[in-house]
This record gives sequence, structure tokens and C-alpha cells, in this order.
Amino acid sequence: MYSLLYLRLVKPPRRRIPRIQKSRRVDVRRDEFNEMVDLLNDRADLLNRVIAEQKIQFMRIAQLQVELDRLKQQQRAARRKSPV
Repeated sequence: MYSLLYLRLVKPPRRRIPRIQKSRRVDVRRDEFNEMVDLLNDRADLLNRVIAEQKIQFMRIAQLQVELDRLKQQQRAARRKSPV
């Protein structure tokens, strides 16, 4: 159970880093260029994984914060009800 406020604070998903297409180049050898493109694509895959993992972590932190806020609110309500 998550509050509507939490859902409004979530930013829209980031766009994925697009893959670079291999092409023919005149000023470098094709295999060198393709190797560089492969390296860049590997880096993009790693970055996309990190972004997805961060999204999961931030969502979990937000869930824990909602739960903590709920517990604090229950504690305050219990203090108000109990005679001192």
C-alpha cells in the first residue's frame, strides 16, 4: 500500500541509451571501428543495468520511508490516546 503522494513524486522512466549501429568508415579500418562500437555498446548495457538497479533501490528506499512515516504517525496517535 503506497500513498498517492509517492506515486506523484516518481519521475517518468529514463529513456534507454540507444545502441550505436555499425557502419562503414573510410578513415579507420572497419574492424577497428566495429570493435569500438562494440565497446561502447557494452558500456551502454552496463549503464542501463546500473540505472535499472538504482531505480529499484530508490523505490525500495521510498517504500521504507512510507512505512517509517506510517509507524511514526501511529506512535503519535498512540501517545495522544494514552493518559499521561
